[in-house]
Amino acid sequence: MTVGVEPSHRIAERALEALKEADLAATPRNFEVWYAFAEGKNPALARDIQIATDEFGKVSQKAADQFYRHHIQHADLSRDVIDLVTRFRAEVSDLHDMIEQTGEHTAGYNATLGDLSTQLRQTTAEFPAVGKLLEGVIVVAKDMHSQNEHLESRLADSVTEINTLQRNVENIQAEAMKDPLTGVANRLLFDTELERQMDEAKETGAPLSLVLADIDHFKRFNDTWGHQTGDQVLRLVAEVMNANVKGQDLLARYGGEEFAIILPDTTLQNAVTLANHIREAVESRRLKKRRTEEDLGTVTMSMGVALCRKGDTAETLIERADQSLYAGKETGRNRVVSETEVKGDWAQKRKGAA
Repeated sequence: MTVGVEPSHRIAERALEALKEADLAATPRNFEVWYAFAEGKNPALARDIQIATDEFGKVSQKAADQFYRHHIQHADLSRDVIDLVTRFRAEVSDLHDMIEQTGEHTAGYNATLGDLSTQLRQTTAEFPAVGKLLEGVIVVAKDMHSQNEHLESRLADSVTEINTLQRNVENIQAEAMKDPLTGVANRLLFDTELERQMDEAKETGAPLSLVLADIDHFKRFNDTWGHQTGDQVLRLVAEVMNANVKGQDLLARYGGEEFAIILPDTTLQNAVTLANHIREAVESRRLKKRRTEEDLGTVTMSMGVALCRKGDTAETLIERADQSLYAGKETGRNRVVSETEVKGDWAQKRKGAA
Protein backbone atom coordinates (compact mmCIF):
# COMPACT_ATOMS: atom_id res chain seq x y z
CA MET A 1 0.00 0.00 0.00
CA THR A 2 1.39 3.41 -0.99
CA VAL A 3 2.14 5.80 1.85
CA GLY A 4 0.43 9.17 1.50
CA VAL A 5 2.31 12.46 1.23
CA GLU A 6 1.49 13.73 4.72
CA PRO A 7 2.26 10.44 6.54
CA SER A 8 5.55 10.12 4.64
CA HIS A 9 6.48 13.68 5.64
CA ARG A 10 5.76 12.89 9.28
CA ILE A 11 7.92 9.76 9.07
CA ALA A 12 10.71 11.83 7.48
CA GLU A 13 10.46 14.42 10.28
CA ARG A 14 10.71 11.67 12.92
CA ALA A 15 13.70 10.18 11.09
CA LEU A 16 15.52 13.53 11.01
CA GLU A 17 14.76 14.16 14.68
CA ALA A 18 16.04 10.67 15.60
CA LEU A 19 19.24 11.29 13.59
CA LYS A 20 19.77 14.53 15.48
CA GLU A 21 19.28 12.78 18.82
CA ALA A 22 21.75 10.07 17.76
CA ASP A 23 24.27 12.81 16.87
CA LEU A 24 24.53 11.60 13.26
CA ALA A 25 24.72 13.63 10.05
CA ALA A 26 21.62 13.54 7.82
CA THR A 27 23.44 11.87 4.93
CA PRO A 28 21.35 9.94 2.36
CA ARG A 29 22.47 6.59 3.80
CA ASN A 30 21.81 7.56 7.40
CA PHE A 31 18.44 9.03 6.46
CA GLU A 32 17.44 5.84 4.60
CA VAL A 33 18.24 3.74 7.68
CA TRP A 34 16.47 6.03 10.14
CA TYR A 35 13.48 6.45 7.84
CA ALA A 36 13.07 2.65 7.91
CA PHE A 37 13.47 2.82 11.69
CA ALA A 38 10.86 5.60 12.00
CA GLU A 39 8.37 3.58 9.92
CA GLY A 40 8.38 0.99 12.69
CA LYS A 41 8.10 -2.00 10.33
CA ASN A 42 11.53 -3.50 11.01
CA PRO A 43 11.81 -4.82 14.59
CA ALA A 44 15.32 -6.19 13.95
CA LEU A 45 16.57 -2.73 12.91
CA ALA A 46 14.90 -1.14 15.94
CA ARG A 47 16.54 -3.73 18.20
CA ASP A 48 19.99 -3.17 16.64
CA ILE A 49 19.70 0.62 17.00
CA GLN A 50 18.58 0.24 20.61
CA ILE A 51 21.59 -1.97 21.40
CA ALA A 52 24.03 0.41 19.66
CA THR A 53 22.71 3.53 21.45
CA ASP A 54 24.97 4.60 24.33
CA GLU A 55 23.89 6.07 27.67
CA PHE A 56 23.77 9.56 26.14
CA GLY A 57 21.50 8.48 23.29
CA LYS A 58 24.30 8.60 20.68
CA VAL A 59 25.05 6.11 17.90
CA SER A 60 28.44 5.82 16.18
CA GLN A 61 28.74 6.30 12.42
CA LYS A 62 30.41 2.88 12.21
CA ALA A 63 27.29 1.27 13.68
CA ALA A 64 25.06 3.29 11.32
CA ASP A 65 27.09 2.04 8.34
CA GLN A 66 26.60 -1.55 9.54
CA PHE A 67 22.85 -0.97 9.81
CA TYR A 68 22.78 0.28 6.21
CA ARG A 69 24.72 -2.70 4.88
CA HIS A 70 22.69 -5.30 6.80
CA HIS A 71 19.14 -3.89 6.83
CA ILE A 72 19.02 -1.78 3.63
CA GLN A 73 21.71 -2.74 1.12
CA HIS A 74 21.79 -6.52 1.72
CA ALA A 75 18.00 -6.79 1.89
CA ASP A 76 17.61 -4.89 -1.41
CA LEU A 77 20.30 -7.02 -3.08
CA SER A 78 18.62 -10.25 -1.96
CA ARG A 79 15.27 -9.08 -3.34
CA ASP A 80 16.88 -8.08 -6.67
CA VAL A 81 18.62 -11.46 -7.00
CA ILE A 82 15.45 -13.38 -6.17
CA ASP A 83 13.34 -11.34 -8.62
CA LEU A 84 15.93 -11.85 -11.35
CA VAL A 85 16.19 -15.57 -10.68
CA THR A 86 12.39 -15.97 -10.65
CA ARG A 87 12.01 -14.24 -14.03
CA PHE A 88 14.92 -16.20 -15.49
CA ARG A 89 13.52 -19.53 -14.31
CA ALA A 90 10.17 -18.75 -15.94
CA GLU A 91 11.82 -17.86 -19.26
CA VAL A 92 14.06 -20.93 -19.18
CA SER A 93 11.07 -23.15 -18.39
CA ASP A 94 9.19 -21.78 -21.42
CA LEU A 95 12.26 -22.31 -23.63
CA HIS A 96 12.64 -25.86 -22.29
CA ASP A 97 9.01 -26.68 -23.21
CA MET A 98 9.41 -25.16 -26.68
CA ILE A 99 12.56 -27.19 -27.41
CA GLU A 100 10.95 -30.43 -26.23
CA GLN A 101 7.91 -29.79 -28.46
CA THR A 102 10.19 -28.99 -31.42
CA GLY A 103 12.11 -32.23 -30.78
CA GLU A 104 8.87 -34.21 -30.79
CA HIS A 105 7.81 -32.60 -34.07
CA THR A 106 11.25 -33.26 -35.57
CA ALA A 107 11.09 -36.94 -34.61
CA GLY A 108 7.67 -37.14 -36.30
CA TYR A 109 9.00 -35.52 -39.45
CA ASN A 110 11.93 -37.96 -39.55
CA ALA A 111 9.57 -40.94 -39.41
CA THR A 112 7.39 -39.49 -42.20
CA LEU A 113 10.39 -38.76 -44.44
CA GLY A 114 11.69 -42.31 -43.92
CA ASP A 115 8.34 -43.76 -45.04
CA LEU A 116 8.19 -41.50 -48.09
CA SER A 117 11.72 -42.42 -49.10
CA THR A 118 10.84 -46.12 -48.97
CA GLN A 119 7.68 -45.56 -51.04
CA LEU A 120 9.63 -43.56 -53.64
CA ARG A 121 12.13 -46.38 -54.09
CA GLN A 122 9.28 -48.88 -54.66
CA THR A 123 7.68 -46.58 -57.21
CA THR A 124 10.96 -46.27 -59.13
CA ALA A 125 11.30 -50.05 -59.38
CA GLU A 126 7.74 -50.43 -60.69
CA PHE A 127 7.83 -47.47 -63.09
CA PRO A 128 11.37 -46.96 -64.50
CA ALA A 129 10.17 -44.09 -66.67
CA VAL A 130 9.66 -41.86 -63.70
CA GLY A 131 12.88 -43.03 -61.98
CA LYS A 132 14.96 -40.01 -62.87
CA LEU A 133 12.27 -37.63 -61.62
CA LEU A 134 11.85 -39.45 -58.34
CA GLU A 135 15.58 -39.87 -57.91
CA GLY A 136 15.96 -36.15 -57.25
CA VAL A 137 13.10 -36.22 -54.75
CA ILE A 138 14.77 -39.10 -52.89
CA VAL A 139 18.03 -37.14 -52.65
CA VAL A 140 16.17 -34.15 -51.18
CA ALA A 141 14.33 -36.43 -48.74
CA LYS A 142 17.60 -37.99 -47.59
CA ASP A 143 19.16 -34.57 -47.11
CA MET A 144 16.17 -33.37 -45.07
CA HIS A 145 16.27 -36.57 -43.02
CA SER A 146 19.97 -36.04 -42.26
CA GLN A 147 19.46 -32.39 -41.30
CA ASN A 148 16.52 -33.27 -39.05
CA GLU A 149 18.57 -35.93 -37.28
CA HIS A 150 21.33 -33.34 -36.69
CA LEU A 151 18.75 -30.82 -35.41
CA GLU A 152 17.21 -33.43 -33.12
CA SER A 153 20.65 -34.18 -31.64
CA ARG A 154 21.31 -30.48 -31.05
CA LEU A 155 17.90 -30.03 -29.44
CA ALA A 156 18.62 -32.93 -27.08
CA ASP A 157 21.92 -31.29 -26.11
CA SER A 158 20.11 -27.99 -25.54
CA VAL A 159 17.58 -29.63 -23.23
CA THR A 160 20.46 -31.11 -21.19
CA GLU A 161 22.18 -27.72 -20.98
CA ILE A 162 18.97 -26.01 -19.92
CA ASN A 163 18.33 -28.60 -17.20
CA THR A 164 21.85 -27.93 -15.87
CA LEU A 165 21.20 -24.19 -16.09
CA GLN A 166 17.97 -24.54 -14.12
CA ARG A 167 19.77 -26.44 -11.36
CA ASN A 168 22.39 -23.68 -11.19
CA VAL A 169 19.66 -21.03 -11.00
CA GLU A 170 17.97 -22.93 -8.17
CA ASN A 171 21.29 -22.96 -6.31
CA ILE A 172 21.66 -19.20 -6.79
CA GLN A 173 18.14 -18.64 -5.50
CA ALA A 174 18.83 -20.82 -2.46
CA GLU A 175 21.99 -18.80 -1.71
CA ALA A 176 20.04 -15.53 -1.97
CA MET A 177 17.69 -16.83 0.73
CA LYS A 178 20.51 -17.86 3.08
CA ASP A 179 22.24 -15.88 5.84
CA PRO A 180 25.93 -15.81 4.77
CA LEU A 181 27.35 -16.09 8.31
CA THR A 182 25.23 -18.84 9.86
CA GLY A 183 23.93 -20.69 6.79
CA VAL A 184 20.30 -20.64 8.00
CA ALA A 185 17.46 -18.80 6.25
CA ASN A 186 17.80 -15.03 6.08
CA ARG A 187 15.29 -12.35 7.05
CA LEU A 188 13.83 -12.08 3.56
CA LEU A 189 12.98 -15.78 3.40
CA PHE A 190 11.56 -15.59 6.92
CA ASP A 191 9.22 -12.72 5.96
CA THR A 192 8.07 -14.51 2.81
CA GLU A 193 7.57 -17.88 4.49
CA LEU A 194 5.76 -16.44 7.52
CA GLU A 195 3.18 -14.76 5.29
CA ARG A 196 2.69 -17.98 3.31
CA GLN A 197 2.42 -20.20 6.38
CA MET A 198 -0.02 -17.81 8.07
CA ASP A 199 -2.27 -17.81 4.99
CA GLU A 200 -2.18 -21.61 4.89
CA ALA A 201 -2.90 -21.93 8.61
CA LYS A 202 -5.89 -19.60 8.38
CA GLU A 203 -7.22 -21.55 5.40
CA THR A 204 -6.82 -25.02 6.98
CA GLY A 205 -7.37 -24.12 10.63
CA ALA A 206 -4.10 -25.79 11.62
CA PRO A 207 -2.10 -24.19 14.48
CA LEU A 208 0.98 -22.10 13.68
CA SER A 209 3.47 -20.95 16.30
CA LEU A 210 6.36 -18.49 16.16
CA VAL A 211 9.47 -18.47 18.35
CA LEU A 212 11.78 -15.46 18.66
CA ALA A 213 15.12 -16.26 20.33
CA ASP A 214 17.89 -13.91 21.44
CA ILE A 215 21.42 -14.70 22.71
CA ASP A 216 21.78 -13.39 26.26
CA HIS A 217 24.43 -10.69 26.90
CA PHE A 218 25.75 -11.02 23.36
CA LYS A 219 26.98 -7.41 23.19
CA ARG A 220 29.01 -7.87 26.37
CA PHE A 221 30.41 -11.12 24.99
CA ASN A 222 31.26 -9.47 21.66
CA ASP A 223 32.97 -6.52 23.36
CA THR A 224 35.01 -8.83 25.61
CA TRP A 225 36.22 -11.44 23.13
CA GLY A 226 35.96 -9.65 19.78
CA HIS A 227 33.75 -9.90 16.71
CA GLN A 228 35.39 -13.05 15.31
CA THR A 229 34.53 -14.96 18.46
CA GLY A 230 31.10 -13.34 18.37
CA ASP A 231 30.62 -14.74 14.86
CA GLN A 232 31.71 -18.14 16.16
CA VAL A 233 28.98 -17.92 18.82
CA LEU A 234 26.36 -17.09 16.19
CA ARG A 235 27.41 -20.05 14.04
CA LEU A 236 27.37 -22.41 17.04
CA VAL A 237 23.91 -21.30 18.12
CA ALA A 238 22.58 -21.62 14.55
CA GLU A 239 24.07 -25.12 14.27
CA VAL A 240 22.50 -26.33 17.54
CA MET A 241 19.12 -24.75 16.75
CA ASN A 242 19.07 -26.12 13.22
CA ALA A 243 19.75 -29.64 14.51
CA ASN A 244 16.50 -29.44 16.47
CA VAL A 245 14.32 -28.00 13.70
CA LYS A 246 12.61 -30.60 11.51
CA GLY A 247 10.28 -31.01 8.53
CA GLN A 248 8.40 -27.87 7.51
CA ASP A 249 9.82 -25.84 10.42
CA LEU A 250 11.95 -22.88 9.34
CA LEU A 251 14.88 -21.44 11.31
CA ALA A 252 16.03 -17.97 10.25
CA ARG A 253 18.45 -15.36 11.47
CA TYR A 254 16.08 -12.53 12.29
CA GLY A 255 18.71 -9.86 12.84
CA GLY A 256 21.89 -9.37 14.86
CA GLU A 257 21.96 -12.05 17.57
CA GLU A 258 18.27 -12.83 17.20
CA PHE A 259 16.79 -15.92 15.54
CA ALA A 260 13.23 -16.91 14.61
CA ILE A 261 11.54 -20.28 14.14
CA ILE A 262 8.28 -20.75 12.21
CA LEU A 263 6.47 -23.87 13.42
CA PRO A 264 3.56 -25.03 11.21
CA ASP A 265 1.06 -27.53 12.67
CA THR A 266 2.41 -26.78 16.15
CA THR A 267 0.39 -25.74 19.20
CA LEU A 268 1.61 -23.10 21.63
CA GLN A 269 2.48 -25.70 24.29
CA ASN A 270 4.41 -27.87 21.86
CA ALA A 271 6.28 -24.80 20.61
CA VAL A 272 7.23 -23.92 24.21
CA THR A 273 8.44 -27.51 24.74
CA LEU A 274 10.59 -27.35 21.58
CA ALA A 275 11.95 -23.92 22.53
CA ASN A 276 12.99 -25.19 25.97
CA HIS A 277 14.65 -28.20 24.37
CA ILE A 278 16.65 -25.91 22.07
CA ARG A 279 17.51 -23.56 24.94
CA GLU A 280 18.88 -26.46 26.99
CA ALA A 281 20.81 -27.84 23.99
CA VAL A 282 22.47 -24.45 23.41
CA GLU A 283 23.36 -24.08 27.09
CA SER A 284 24.90 -27.57 27.19
CA ARG A 285 27.52 -26.66 24.57
CA ARG A 286 30.73 -25.15 25.97
CA LEU A 287 32.46 -22.63 23.76
CA LYS A 288 36.21 -22.55 23.19
CA LYS A 289 38.26 -19.89 21.47
CA ARG A 290 39.53 -21.39 18.22
CA ARG A 291 43.13 -20.22 18.33
CA THR A 292 43.91 -20.73 22.01
CA GLU A 293 41.31 -23.37 22.99
CA GLU A 294 40.49 -21.05 25.90
CA ASP A 295 37.22 -22.03 27.60
CA LEU A 296 34.72 -19.20 27.15
CA GLY A 297 31.95 -20.87 29.13
CA THR A 298 28.40 -21.41 27.93
CA VAL A 299 25.91 -19.42 25.89
CA THR A 300 22.30 -18.97 27.01
CA MET A 301 19.23 -17.79 25.14
CA SER A 302 15.91 -16.17 25.98
CA MET A 303 12.89 -17.02 23.86
CA GLY A 304 9.37 -15.76 23.30
CA VAL A 305 6.57 -17.87 21.83
CA ALA A 306 3.29 -16.78 20.23
CA LEU A 307 0.43 -18.59 18.46
CA CYS A 308 -1.18 -17.29 15.26
CA ARG A 309 -4.74 -16.03 15.91
CA LYS A 310 -7.63 -15.25 13.65
CA GLY A 311 -7.15 -11.75 12.28
CA ASP A 312 -3.40 -11.74 12.92
CA THR A 313 -0.96 -10.11 10.53
CA ALA A 314 2.71 -10.98 10.43
CA GLU A 315 3.40 -7.78 12.38
CA THR A 316 0.97 -8.57 15.21
CA LEU A 317 2.20 -12.16 15.56
CA ILE A 318 5.84 -11.01 15.64
CA GLU A 319 4.96 -8.29 18.15
CA ARG A 320 3.47 -10.78 20.64
CA ALA A 321 6.46 -13.12 20.28
CA ASP A 322 8.77 -10.12 20.76
CA GLN A 323 6.89 -9.02 23.89
CA SER A 324 7.24 -12.55 25.28
CA LEU A 325 10.97 -12.49 24.51
CA TYR A 326 11.30 -9.12 26.25
CA ALA A 327 9.52 -10.49 29.31
CA GLY A 328 11.97 -13.41 29.39
CA LYS A 329 14.90 -10.98 29.24
CA GLU A 330 13.48 -8.83 32.02
CA THR A 331 12.76 -11.75 34.36
CA GLY A 332 16.22 -13.29 34.46
CA ARG A 333 17.09 -14.46 30.93
CA ASN A 334 17.84 -18.07 29.88
CA ARG A 335 14.16 -18.92 29.81
CA VAL A 336 11.19 -19.43 27.48
CA VAL A 337 8.09 -17.27 27.92
CA SER A 338 4.82 -17.84 26.04
CA GLU A 339 2.38 -15.08 25.19
CA THR A 340 -0.07 -16.40 27.81
CA GLU A 341 2.43 -15.45 30.52
CA VAL A 342 2.83 -11.86 29.33
CA LYS A 343 0.78 -9.30 31.21
CA GLY A 344 -0.37 -6.00 29.80
CA ASP A 345 2.32 -4.02 31.58
CA TRP A 346 5.04 -6.05 29.85
CA ALA A 347 3.54 -5.21 26.46
CA GLN A 348 3.52 -1.50 27.33
CA LYS A 349 7.14 -1.65 28.54
CA ARG A 350 8.23 -3.38 25.35
CA LYS A 351 6.53 -0.76 23.19
CA GLY A 352 8.19 1.98 25.18
CA ALA A 353 11.61 0.34 24.85
CA ALA A 354 11.25 0.00 21.08
